[in-house]
Amino acid sequence: MNQPSPSALALIGVLLTLLTACSKRDKGYVEDNDPEMAAAIAKAQETLPQFWQVFDKRERGESNFVLVVRITDKGRIEHFHTTDFEHRDGKTMVTISNKPNIVASVKLGDRIEIPAADITDWSYMRDGKYVGMATIKPRFKHMPTAQVEGFKQVMTDP
Repeated sequence: MNQPSPSALALIGVLLTLLTACSKRDKGYVEDNDPEMAAAIAKAQETLPQFWQVFDKRERGESNFVLVVRITDKGRIEHFHTTDFEHRDGKTMVTISNKPNIVASVKLGDRIEIPAADITDWSYMRDGKYVGMATIKPRFKHMPTAQVEGFKQVMTDP
């Protein structure tokens, strides 16, 4: 099994920071209705069946599976990174893996069913590279060039 390099682990940390920073609406946050972000979310949702196929089979040693889910509460939106999830009979159960900053309807550790329409991104690792992460690309315009290049080095297309 491939082990992530130290630079890949650092980028994972940056990705998690960006995902949780979404909720703080910092300068790197891109709204869901931004045209680039909306297209990225649509791409992630369109390719979700491919993600589930790889998740179920893991024919090439894929690991580190991640879902990003959107929780809406009284008009407020927050995205959560989840790694503890299951998909059966068309239903997806996830565990909220970070503390909410915007929404109040969930808390850290809650296990909830999430509709497919609220899965806004996905990723996994294959051959030392990350597959997926469609919604990181619209954020590139808000990142330092070195950070963008670091992401590009550890990302690949499905």
